[in-house]
Amino acid sequence: MGFLDNVDLENVVEPSTVPADAEYKLRIVDVKIDPSTPDGLPRDKNGNSYLLPRFEILDEPTAKEFTRFIGLPNDSMDAKKKNSSGYALKNFLAAFDLEQSAMVDPQDMVGAEGWAILGLEESEQWGEQNYVKKFIVPK
Repeated sequence: MGFLDNVDLENVVEPSTVPADAEYKLRIVDVKIDPSTPDGLPRDKNGNSYLLPRFEILDEPTAKEFTRFIGLPNDSMDAKKKNSSGYALKNFLAAFDLEQSAMVDPQDMVGAEGWAILGLEESEQWGEQNYVKKFIVPK
């Protein structure tokens, strides 16, 4: 008897996207890290830190996972960009009930759940993908 004899491959389907412009509950399943940096965060081409959480859509077992780039505010940004970046980060943390002061390691975010309105886009490299249009912040 082979080790795959009891594996059902007849009922699996290719992961796909979900319809856009609807609210979905998400779970953070991973956050990209870079162990070569002091804070563990990856850097963009300009050397600025960012978060790159990977999300799964809860209650949608065949939905593709996707990521969201969240640039962190930094001193190289003008005041408007710095505020926009900070506001996006604030909404992300609030949507997933994450406390800024509790963030010691980017991986501390894994497992957090929150809500977002998703969009849909076509990528040459990845095909059709969902993305976060807006994080839903609890009132």
